[in-house]
Amino acid sequence: MATLLDSLTSLATPAVGLIAQRLGESNTTVARGLQASVASVLGGLATKTNDIGTAQRIFDLITSRENSTNAANDVTKLVDSVSPSSTSTLGTSLLSMLFAGRVGSVGELISRTAGFKNPSSGASLLGMAAPLVLGFLGKRVRDSGMNLGGLTSMLAGERDSILAAAPAGLATLMDTGAAARPSYKEPVGGTSERERPPVRPVVAAPPHSNRWLWPLLGVAALLLLWLAVSRGRRPTVAAVDTAVAAGNVALDTAASRTSAAMTAAGGAVSDAARELGAFGKKLLPGGVELNIPERGIESKLIAFIEDKSRPVNDTTWFNFDRLNFATGSATILPESEEQLNNIASVLTAYPNVNVKIGGYTDNTGDASSNRQLSQQRADAVRQTLIGKGIDPKRMQAEGYGSQHAVGDNATEEGRAKNRRIALRVTKK
Repeated sequence: MATLLDSLTSLATPAVGLIAQRLGESNTTVARGLQASVASVLGGLATKTNDIGTAQRIFDLITSRENSTNAANDVTKLVDSVSPSSTSTLGTSLLSMLFAGRVGSVGELISRTAGFKNPSSGASLLGMAAPLVLGFLGKRVRDSGMNLGGLTSMLAGERDSILAAAPAGLATLMDTGAAARPSYKEPVGGTSERERPPVRPVVAAPPHSNRWLWPLLGVAALLLLWLAVSRGRRPTVAAVDTAVAAGNVALDTAASRTSAAMTAAGGAVSDAARELGAFGKKLLPGGVELNIPERGIESKLIAFIEDKSRPVNDTTWFNFDRLNFATGSATILPESEEQLNNIASVLTAYPNVNVKIGGYTDNTGDASSNRQLSQQRADAVRQTLIGKGIDPKRMQAEGYGSQHAVGDNATEEGRAKNRRIALRVTKK
């Protein structure tokens, strides 16, 4: 049976030529844009399946009398809505429920994904996709007598495949609620694990750490002793002494290893704090005051912008130093918010400045996957800054994968330095 995405994409295909003519784009980019738009709307719907209140409102919209005309029966009629100002009332309501104030950012993301010449073409296609999806789902609900539970189950069942087809970076534009934080966070930018004192960062154990092995061995020794007693076997004094000694050695070893790890972690935090320097106040044009480290990306970026003797070039990059992503994904972790707010404030204070955001990885794993992840992360940072009010036209984003290494990939320290997001001024 065809998936929702496949069915809707096939339904929209006959209108590709007409839409391309209307928008002044190529058939190829419109086909990509249609799929991205439909996947975005379906992705937004799929993420709302656990939000009962919003899911009920969406279901009411789908089953409303206004939606019973079923625009999906003749998709060519929807070509008239291929304009941001012509989005149907139902479509506007749905997009508002799914993306709140970020509808424009989603449209811009679709334009980038499709490769449109006109940045507004993505918003136009999104405005068409919303009533198309509503009409299609309305017919499916009516024909099968589906209730709210059936609809949410259907969407939840296809959620993974839908989100896999959605534009990279869409997840950052959807309000999916507070996600559970991973137990291990992957640093980006070499110094990204460094947090502003006096906050003490959580030091994650290496993936294959055996730091709990020794206490477990000690407990095991004592457990064997207990079993011997419980079974009526009288242990010898020597056996007791051996078991206790083994437990004490194991506990002492664990204690010494824990102490060493804490000392090393403390040293790393101290080194990080020293490298970034002391935090201080910086007043920006427009009156906004930032509290930033003297050698952090914010200070370096401001100094470069204000120094008229330093020309824009292709080699001057500034690494984010307090920006973290969930391991193996483009999900920005909450502790990165302060630095992203600071960068948005700097770009707001200097409106003539344009920038490029670069994403980088180490050389571990598949090169193609690394490049894709680096692009997704760069896009995620750009979309976050757009959401903070920065004009999309002022920012580019590109993923370079493991190219342009700044550290030795043979060491963990070097790989951590290579996993980074950097920023370059392209105009000032």
